[in-house]
Amino acid sequence: MKKWILGVFLLAALGVAAQDLQVAYTEGLVELAAGGTWKEIYPGDRLPANARIRLSKDSFAELSQGATRLSVSQSGVYLVADLVAASKKVSSWQLGKVVSGKLKGAVTGGPKGESTAAMGARGAAVGAPATVEWVESTGSQEALDEGRSLLAEERFDEALKVFQDALKAYPGEEAIFNYYIATTYSRQQRTALALRTLEAARIAPQESIYYDFVLLKGQLLLESLAFTDALALFDSQLAQNPGGGFAQALLILSAYSYQGLGKNQGAREALQKAVNLDSSSELGREAASLLTQL
Repeated sequence: MKKWILGVFLLAALGVAAQDLQVAYTEGLVELAAGGTWKEIYPGDRLPANARIRLSKDSFAELSQGATRLSVSQSGVYLVADLVAASKKVSSWQLGKVVSGKLKGAVTGGPKGESTAAMGARGAAVGAPATVEWVESTGSQEALDEGRSLLAEERFDEALKVFQDALKAYPGEEAIFNYYIATTYSRQQRTALALRTLEAARIAPQESIYYDFVLLKGQLLLESLAFTDALALFDSQLAQNPGGGFAQALLILSAYSYQGLGKNQGAREALQKAVNLDSSSELGREAASLLTQL
């Protein structure tokens, strides 16, 4: 009887492993290798695990297989089976919890200075002098508070509607609402949409939410298997912020990028730098713990 039950379990597991993937989302040109040529694919199409797909520049693809959802945002040719394996590895890192919890919580505040209009100040338009016009809190702040409250309660669809309505209602404050729309998409595991939306946020370095913006962008790049792009982002930020908790957070995320690229030595060096910055801090201890796992 036990052998029979085990056999049924194994057959079920094999069935799940062999099941096709469904195309959940595409943007730009995403193609499937078919009979010596390439055929464009669309949401709803199904792909066998041994399929080969190609992404053109600035394209996105999201595939789903049962509870597994994977995103790709870098151009190139991929074996779907390799994408599934890489996505499972990234999922095991639980980056959403790492970024929103350990990293964001330990980075004490963002840059001091101007914020967005929804936070009490409106920055200058792009290309204008770096001045700040302080404004009174308006309905935009109420919308922001309502959306964030819904987000905290994991009422994602409702939060998304609040942020999207506010995006249309308050011209000049698009950055902050695009950031929270991207955050909501991320919480829904809609990585490609989150990354595309975040590109429209344009949070300035002097704004208080800038650190959160960089950490979210890094998380999304890693989740969409864009390890090289993620590492470039972290390196550029480290050049401007070589010390403190933000630098430690960037180094920890850099270590994940190196792991994704199969460069464990680079991961070790990044984590050791994070420890060296401040071994007694929460992030220093986190880096030391991760170092023991490599």
